[in-house]
Amino acid sequence: MRSFPVLIAAAALAALAYACWPAPAPVTPAVLTPASAGRSLSSYFNLDASQAPVLVATSAAPGLEQQLARLAASGSPDDAYAAYNLLDDCIMFQKEGRLPALEFERGSEMTADEKSAQKHLCANLTERQKSARLDFLEKAAKGGVAGASTRFFYEGPFGDRSALRSRPDDPLVLAWKQQAVAQLTVQADQAELSSLGTLMMAYLTDGDVTKKDAPKAYGYLLALRMVHDDILTPGSTNPYQDSYWHWLRDELTPEQQAAAVSRANAIAAKFRQHAGLPALG
Repeated sequence: MRSFPVLIAAAALAALAYACWPAPAPVTPAVLTPASAGRSLSSYFNLDASQAPVLVATSAAPGLEQQLARLAASGSPDDAYAAYNLLDDCIMFQKEGRLPALEFERGSEMTADEKSAQKHLCANLTERQKSARLDFLEKAAKGGVAGASTRFFYEGPFGDRSALRSRPDDPLVLAWKQQAVAQLTVQADQAELSSLGTLMMAYLTDGDVTKKDAPKAYGYLLALRMVHDDILTPGSTNPYQDSYWHWLRDELTPEQQAAAVSRANAIAAKFRQHAGLPALG
């Protein structure tokens, strides 16, 4: 029965997606300053970025328009991703009255003061800004920012995933699909874990963006297994072990299995390089 391992992978992928999101936008009207902190597990998922400081609020912050203008002016893909997340947080907050990603990350609900501050920050959010978030996201994905390619994939063409089914033959939709998969593939080959997880799940079955490709799915699965062997604490269960996924391996010929192992070894080596771990002999 295949539903159990797929559910395990979905849960693991959800954790990866949260881990790859950058720190949430400020939830208090404050200027943020660094505070000391050790390296967290989530930092391993931002493989090509220098270790970011933990941020704490100290005083009054600029409004949404000013923050977006500053981030856009830098021309940095990282700042473009920060701008996307700032806007995405506002959209989410106006819909839900809370920021689920923030609450998930820290394990507690937003306080009344934080909600009030977020409401104030997002009060003047415009339709133009909502649309601009996709431009910010595309710049971040093209710039190789960790997690951005996965968010681009899940946003769908022009921020509308329904277009994948309502207009599957539209040249613009087809071009978006090609771009989304290409970006994920580049990042997965560089051992960016949200891209690895996204492609593994995408290639398990026929979907709106990709068709089933068991050899590719298994190659990414093996890479995730190797990486998790490095980062999981001793005694933890690796959700990508063969006891859950032997059915996928068994769909492959010996030659396909060998090719998957080769690709996975190359990706795992990239991860160890990025994470500062010694190369395997």
